[in-house]
Amino acid sequence: MLKMNHRLLIASLLILLSCKHQYYKTRNAYAIPGVNNNVCKKLYGNVLLYAIFVDTRQAKPWTSYDISSTMDSIRKTVTWLEGKAKENNIPLDINPVMHINKRDTIPVDQNLYDESLWKMLFSTPDGIDMTDLWANAVARKAALAFPPDTARVVATKNIISNRERLIARLRDKYKTDNVALMYFINNYYTEEISVAIFTPSATKTEFCIVSFKYPAVIAHEFLHLFGALDLYISPFNKKKKAVKNREAIIQAYPNEIMGITHRQIEKLDISPLSQYLIGWKDSLTEKDRHLLVGNKLKLYKY
Repeated sequence: MLKMNHRLLIASLLILLSCKHQYYKTRNAYAIPGVNNNVCKKLYGNVLLYAIFVDTRQAKPWTSYDISSTMDSIRKTVTWLEGKAKENNIPLDINPVMHINKRDTIPVDQNLYDESLWKMLFSTPDGIDMTDLWANAVARKAALAFPPDTARVVATKNIISNRERLIARLRDKYKTDNVALMYFINNYYTEEISVAIFTPSATKTEFCIVSFKYPAVIAHEFLHLFGALDLYISPFNKKKKAVKNREAIIQAYPNEIMGITHRQIEKLDISPLSQYLIGWKDSLTEKDRHLLVGNKLKLYKY
């Protein structure tokens, strides 16, 4: 987690939930909870990037230009991600879709439950639950744009009552298992954060909230949904060992997108560390394993 004073140094937050420890043991090796897990498993094949623009009283109202330019940034992000996949011989086809309401309007109205996203998350011990409720409220309002479920092959109709049911409808509609649900709020010149939540959970579907339209930030949060971890030095890295580890990662991979987001996306890369986490590599070299988890853990081979 990082909150910067300069608006180009964008905060990115990965909330690790439902996992008491960062790693869990399986088959005599250790797995990282966010990897190959939840709705967004491996970044591979056909992927839906579903963008929901949300108007809140705590952020600037969306204008036509803001939405158009943000969609341009999303498409630029998709082109960059698909290009990186091609460089690594990974088949990847990302379909960026913008949610549109019944009357051809785009933003969904849903105020945050505090003065800002930052405060909603951190002003009370229930911040994550509040953010979860907010995301489900947006999903229910977005569901009004969908016609009733008329599928005849299932006994129970899909009534969209929360984020998980919305994703289920999107999987049906777009015929893909990988749905990256991304909420966008309009904070193009303020100090805010962008967050990815529930990425390692086995009970709640992951999602992210993006406060800015910089392609590097969008790509950073998108990769979180598929298991990538923050690789920069954050206020949570209080121990000298953790700080040295992050410094070593930055030195080894200075253009790693999970380590920095305030550069132009064309100047950034996806390192072997993140490639392993998003499913592009099934293992790491000894050097990279040491950078990611140290010498003591043997990582699971996917």
